[in-house]
Amino acid sequence: MTGAEARLTVLMTLMRQLQDVMRAENGLLREMRLGRLQDLQAEKTALAETYELELRRLRQAPDLLASLGGDRRALLEAAMREFRATARANAERLLQSRRVVEDLVQVIGESLGTAVAAPAGYGGPSRATEAAPARVIPVAFDRRC
Repeated sequence: MTGAEARLTVLMTLMRQLQDVMRAENGLLREMRLGRLQDLQAEKTALAETYELELRRLRQAPDLLASLGGDRRALLEAAMREFRATARANAERLLQSRRVVEDLVQVIGESLGTAVAAPAGYGGPSRATEAAPARVIPVAFDRRC
């Protein structure tokens, strides 16, 4: 295996690993299983940094890329197109999730701004709650986003 082929193999392996992590991240967001998300994001960050380093190395040595055969370059181009599509889908999923959270925080914040004060203690209702009942805020979560 030549140096160019070894670098190509490393780069393509990193792209596949990153795609796997992004797909897993999308699945966790879709299923609202957020507990593992932080660990996955740490893995994604480490892989992305390594990918960027390898990509930079390859770009700094255009002769290595030129030494690859046409079929290997075509394979790299196809893999990069697929990688970009996965990255775009992942970014969109993250933005959608962020919007949902921001909207939820806004609704909760607005409802708290108009809500009646909570009882002073656990012993019973306060005068404030006797005057006006507490509001119930309906919230629905769409697990598909």
